[in-house]
Amino acid sequence: MKNLLALIILFAAAVHLVAQSSFIVYAKGDYSLVTATVPAAKPTDAARAAFLADVQAELAKSPAYETRMVLTAPPAPNWGKVIEGARGEFQFHDTFQGGFVVHLKLEGLTAGHTYRLCLNGNPKLEGNDRLADPVKGLPEERYLDFFTATADAAGRYDATFAIALAAGPYDVRLYIKDTTDHTIFLYHDYFRFTVE
Repeated sequence: MKNLLALIILFAAAVHLVAQSSFIVYAKGDYSLVTATVPAAKPTDAARAAFLADVQAELAKSPAYETRMVLTAPPAPNWGKVIEGARGEFQFHDTFQGGFVVHLKLEGLTAGHTYRLCLNGNPKLEGNDRLADPVKGLPEERYLDFFTATADAAGRYDATFAIALAAGPYDVRLYIKDTTDHTIFLYHDYFRFTVE
């Protein structure tokens, strides 16, 4: 009976850990799980080490995000597509040292399927020039696919991201894309934040 109870407690802790995932993203494809104490080994790069320290200090307390926004379906068929039942929201700090800190919740996804999370700029707005990649066919517009997320068994995804970005103001969109066809199915039009 004690073994069964111990297994139940471990399973509940694992479920809680998955639901509370946080990632630090240094660059496209360069990320790690992060908590108030993990990773214990600090990066050798001074800027990365400082960003990690700030993120871990933030995660050690209950973050009080200044802004909350709702994701909506794009105006398909003009662009994007609609996935019935898909919805989401995100909360973020308007200003953060070294990067953008955002908490994202998605529901109504396909269980076990992968989705790409993206910040997308506009050449006429601030921050576009500081995003990693040019949009195919529109090289002056830039974007950053910062993470590939996998929906849980209930079709949900819930995580916090600390994305290292160059200092300055940003006025960008958040896109959620289906990895099957790279099509946007949830988004929020332009919103502002500042990296100090």
